[in-house]
Amino acid sequence: MSKALFGAYATPSGVALLDEIRRLRARVQELEEALAAAEAVAEGDRSGDTQGTGDAPCVDEVPAPAGR
Repeated sequence: MSKALFGAYATPSGVALLDEIRRLRARVQELEEALAAAEAVAEGDRSGDTQGTGDAPCVDEVPAPAGR
């Protein structure tokens, strides 16, 4: 079965490359899950922000201080 995955003549660098790809894919999956969780928290914060702020600007609308 490994010959089908790696080919008949897997080189050490090829195996190392496959290991690195596998590790990076796992890391991407982990980061995507963390991003989805952070977006869910942020969405919950936005939808739960009904404490009578009236016309107060949200953080995204406040300009950065000038001169720095």
